Parts: sequence; C-alpha cells; structure tokens
Amino acid sequence: MLSIIIPTKQRENIFYETVIALDQALQFFNYDYEVIIVNNDDKSLSIALPSDFKLINCNTGGVAAARNMGAKYANGNILLFLDNDILISSESLKKGYEYFINLSKLNDKMVLNFNWVYPQNIYDKLTQKPFGRYILYYGFDKYEGKAWTNTTFDKNSEYIKTHMFISCAFFIKQSIFSQIEGYNENFKFAGYEDNDFKEKLIKNNIEIYLLPNIYVYHNEKDYLDLKKFLERKYRSAYTRKQAVDLGDDDLLLQHSIFKKFILTIIWSFRNFFISFVNNFFKSKKFDFITFKIIDALLAAYIYKGYNSK
Repeated sequence: MLSIIIPTKQRENIFYETVIALDQALQFFNYDYEVIIVNNDDKSLSIALPSDFKLINCNTGGVAAARNMGAKYANGNILLFLDNDILISSESLKKGYEYFINLSKLNDKMVLNFNWVYPQNIYDKLTQKPFGRYILYYGFDKYEGKAWTNTTFDKNSEYIKTHMFISCAFFIKQSIFSQIEGYNENFKFAGYEDNDFKEKLIKNNIEIYLLPNIYVYHNEKDYLDLKKFLERKYRSAYTRKQAVDLGDDDLLLQHSIFKKFILTIIWSFRNFFISFVNNFFKSKKFDFITFKIIDALLAAYIYKGYNSK
C-alpha cells in the first residue's frame, strides 16, 4: 500500500492546486493508497479536501516534524512524500511507483527521487521581470539548474544512482524511514533538514536513485516575488547553521570582518535595494546590474539568517 504524505503550512492557494492535481492523478492509479495531509500550522485549513484524504494536525515543530507525524500515522509499507507545492500527473505517479517497486526488488535499501521543473505557465512570467530572469539564469527553476545540482542528468537512463537528494518528491519504504528514525525535528524550517536526512541515508548504506525523465512540477509561483524568495533563503540559512551545530562542518560559513561589514550595510538598506530591483532598470540590457544587486541581497540574507539566534 502507498501512503502519500503532504505537509503544509499556509500557502493555501498553492496547496489547493497540489490537492486538485493529486486527486486527478489518483483517478487513474490502480493500486491501494491513502493520502495524509499534515497541517503544520496553528490555523485550520480553510480549503475543502477530497473526502478520502486524511487530515492530521502538527502545529508544533517545522516541516521535519510534520513529515515524521505523517509517517507515524501511515498505514502503507511505501511512503511518497510530496511538498505542498508539488504538482504530480497520473503518468508520473504511476510510473514512479512502479519504478520504485521494481527497483526495490533489485535493491531493498533505497529511496527514489523524481526530477522536477517549474510548471510551464510560470515561465511566461519569469521573462518579464529582472528577478524572473535571475531565476532562469541561475537555474532556480529546475533540479538540474546551477542553483541546485548544477548537473545534467543522463536522459538515456531510466534511473540513475546519485549522492544528491531532495525531499520535495520521493519514495521510501516505511521500514527504511523508521530505521533511520525519520527527519531530525530540531530543524524549525524547511532547508537543511534535507541534507541531514541525506546524510542519514548514506550513513545507513541506503542508496539514492533518481528518475531523470519522470518529472513533477514545482509550483513556486508565489515565490517569484523577490522579498519572499529572500526571506525563504534567510530561513534556509538558519537551518544551515543548525546543521553545523549538529556536527556538519562541511556547511560551515565564515566571513571576514570586512565582508561582515559590507553585508551588514546591505542588510540595513535591503528594502531600498529590493524596491530598486522591482521598480527600476526593468530592461534586459540592465540585467547585469540587477543580478549583482540580487546576488548581494542574497548574500546578506544568508549571512543574517545563518547568524540569527
């Protein structure tokens, strides 16, 4: 049996699209399944869920705790974790599940990731603004982009073995999830809980596979706003420092006194710079300027998030 687990917090318009897409995909899914929605917020969900979706509440802790709670209440021997902004088609769901079943027969200790890109309707918006073009330039719009894996997966292979992992869409056996004791609930926000989970997989000799040709769609259209994007990177940097405090020295960030001074100045004028990017130099010919400003803002937000208490 497959248990599909989706933690969610706020972002209800985005989450509603995820629910609709999943409900449609399941109409053509001829295997036993259940869907568990974990509301990771103090507020109740205001959207109506399909009648066969289960809703549980986890209003303490972050997304790591929400994923663990979903697994705790799951009846399936196979888990599929999806983020609340992942759109999955019936074809991807069916093929992904069948690949996981078949790969499990060859290797009992493994997890399986989907590949991902942005939905097509987002791309029309990205080219219209400097920040959208920045997202495209650095490849924030796809898993193979410079901002994420900075690689091109072998499309001639049905599946590949990798040392990269992402939590937004993956299959894992319930027994394996229990063996590694799930996610570390010390992580308050989404971010480096992925990296910590990956290290647990590697430590326990659990192999990571990826389907390079089977995609889900990462519906981040609410993060096409520069300030929201930066605030998310701030929270992610906070979890990076948590990972360092837990012993992952590879993620250590160090800054010279001069760089700290510069980043503090940029932070102090961050709202001015954000307004500047959003309202001036909108032509593509000025992208080399706006991209440098966004780079500086991103560095300042990461610095402040990493060093926040």
